[in-house]
Amino acid sequence: MVPWCGKGKNMRIRDYMMTGAVCVLVTAMQVFAQVEDAEEEDPGVTDLIDEVGKQGTETESKGFEPLVRAMTVRGEVAVMNPDVGTFAPVVKNKAYPLNSVFRTGTGASVNLVFSNSEHIELQQNTEVVVLAAKDNPKARSVRLVSGRIKAFLKDNLLEGLFSVETANVSCKNMAGRAEFSLAMEGENENFQVKTIRGNICVEGPQYTIPTLDAAKTVNVLTTPNQAMSRLTGMSGDFKIILDNGKADPADHVVFEMSPQAVVKIMRTTAAVGGRPIVSTLAMGPTGKARHYFTYAVGRAIIATGETIVPDAEGDAPVPLRSEETGPEKEEPKKDAAPKDREDDDA
Repeated sequence: MVPWCGKGKNMRIRDYMMTGAVCVLVTAMQVFAQVEDAEEEDPGVTDLIDEVGKQGTETESKGFEPLVRAMTVRGEVAVMNPDVGTFAPVVKNKAYPLNSVFRTGTGASVNLVFSNSEHIELQQNTEVVVLAAKDNPKARSVRLVSGRIKAFLKDNLLEGLFSVETANVSCKNMAGRAEFSLAMEGENENFQVKTIRGNICVEGPQYTIPTLDAAKTVNVLTTPNQAMSRLTGMSGDFKIILDNGKADPADHVVFEMSPQAVVKIMRTTAAVGGRPIVSTLAMGPTGKARHYFTYAVGRAIIATGETIVPDAEGDAPVPLRSEETGPEKEEPKKDAAPKDREDDDA
């Protein structure tokens, strides 16, 4: 009998380990051979493997659920199902149809889940409507009526699949994380967009922010009937495209927004013809004007205005006359006598 100690024990253990490894290898080879034989005899085995892989891919790219599910309900949260027409307490983990209105009370919050990767969080005293996008039934849109929400989306979410909107502003092509707040200042709507990670396209009448990416924030104040929009840069630098009445969007004005830079867009109606008239003023952080122009909507030919840029030293702004404005008129000399008076004296 071989004693289980010292050198003899180590050799016995090593022999058993080698034998076990060989057995595992032989078993694996036999299984692989059986699978190959099965594929030759029955091609359906390969089809089944492909189908399983296909289902996995479809699950990952499935998109949004047809309903929106309420999760993590805290405090008083109510929902108005469009099929019911009245508000009722939200039931945790229940799915609700699109066009439902969700409302949170003081100190309350709720998560609305659209898929395994996308959801929004409603903060206290918030009201939203969950919709399918107008131009894409498979996309989702959240209309913020009041309050504050946080959006949690995939960083690589495809463009056009998710948006947040108010009565005056649309945030499209969203991806990543962002925060939105909407409050009323008197009769004015004050909307703030803050990108935490990812990017957002912000659009409104006569302006577009193509990319509001990470760590950038903008405030948009809109008066009733959109008589005026005021955009203020709060953090980060980003570009805003301003409609100047020209038909080709490539000719529109591009302004570099920075913290405390302001763009004001005033809208009126012409006394004759009733055509909308738009006046736009863009100011840098110090309050100096950088762009100013006025135009009639749909009549680029009568657009007038000037672009203002710093002079060579960067201090006093120098106006640059645009082509539509025409040459500057010469001021009459004070000492020069009118021609008709000279004729009278003669």
